[in-house]
Amino acid sequence: MDIKYINPFIVAAQTVFKTMLGISAEMGKPALKTVNRTSGDVTGIMGLVGDKKGTVAISLREKGAKFVYKTLVGEECESISQDVVDAIGEITNIISGQARKEFEKNDINLNAAIPMVIVGKEVEMNFITKIPIISLPFYFSLDNGSSNDKEVIYVDFSFE
Repeated sequence: MDIKYINPFIVAAQTVFKTMLGISAEMGKPALKTVNRTSGDVTGIMGLVGDKKGTVAISLREKGAKFVYKTLVGEECESISQDVVDAIGEITNIISGQARKEFEKNDINLNAAIPMVIVGKEVEMNFITKIPIISLPFYFSLDNGSSNDKEVIYVDFSFE
């Protein structure tokens, strides 16, 4: 896959993590995803169509999903509730929107579907493209770096 299709997702994720969540997420090693399963416990999925087509999935473990909810809404939650699901859908929408802005800089126009959120571990998902799925892990600390309690947000996408 051409790097010009990967960079918009990297820039979008890091921009949104910094501005919306107040975290500096360190990107891990990109990988080709070999299974069509969600990477975390809560996953926002969004289709993209236009000059190109593809799918982006934002996946977090339960603790990370509750952190996103708390950061966006300002309230604690005990479990994955409908409100947490809505927050993950919104952060998926925001990352997708930022990525589309980056694509526009390369004269690639895209439209996005309404995000769908899946709750569950290793749920099967099938991307609409036939090319490999790229997985970008972004690591962050839940307590602004004062401990080794790291979480990960996966940005998985397939784009052609």
